[in-house]
Amino acid sequence: MKKHVLLVLLLGLTTSFCYSQVKVSVQGGAGFSGITKDKNYKADFGYRFGVGVEFPLARAWSLQTGLQLLNRKSSIDEDALETRQYEGETVLLYETKKSKMSAVYLQLPVKIGTYLPLNTDCGLQISAGPYVAYGIGGNIDGEMKRDPHWSGSGLVPEEIRNLAVHRGFHLETFNRDSGLKRLDIGLSVGVDFKYKSFFVGGAVEYGLLPVSKEFLKNMFEDVFGENKITRSPHNFGMELHVGYCFNLWK
Repeated sequence: MKKHVLLVLLLGLTTSFCYSQVKVSVQGGAGFSGITKDKNYKADFGYRFGVGVEFPLARAWSLQTGLQLLNRKSSIDEDALETRQYEGETVLLYETKKSKMSAVYLQLPVKIGTYLPLNTDCGLQISAGPYVAYGIGGNIDGEMKRDPHWSGSGLVPEEIRNLAVHRGFHLETFNRDSGLKRLDIGLSVGVDFKYKSFFVGGAVEYGLLPVSKEFLKNMFEDVFGENKITRSPHNFGMELHVGYCFNLWK
């Protein structure tokens, strides 16, 4: 009986100590994000806000989690040129396409961190682990132009004029037409410099799940009627952030 009471007391003291060391943080940041395996899409500027919770494990080690709202962006600004023959004359088709893709996610990281003190007030914290993100919104906006140039003499044939295209488009990022998946699972590695309750740092992320299996290898294949070759890109990102942390219970 005494052993059981002693065990309960020890567990209670341990739990109280652990909870007294639990830290909550708020942070905000920005960085560049994009998708892999597609040279047409370029990394673009996005934002990130979140709340974190840090649980002590042993000495300088801790378990870090929380909830983040982040915006991943990519952009396209590409040109292409195709040559066609019409009644013995050459037709040049200039194609341009511009678009911006914005994807908003709720993200749950689960990382193991270690703290390396530099002195009594500051130190470095290195953390790494997986994350799970779910797309909740965003838009894809852009425009496409096709400008035919007729090398023949006289009036431009109607068939050539009809090749001209100028249209804009707007899609929700995660609707059926875009083909983008909402769920993303990946890995994150970060380093923070901490001074008392303040911290500043950065992180690198890489998605393990493909964003979509419908991304064209060449963005003009659907316009020029070529054989469509698709690929499966992944999310990646690099971000900087600042924040403030405090003990949940003192």
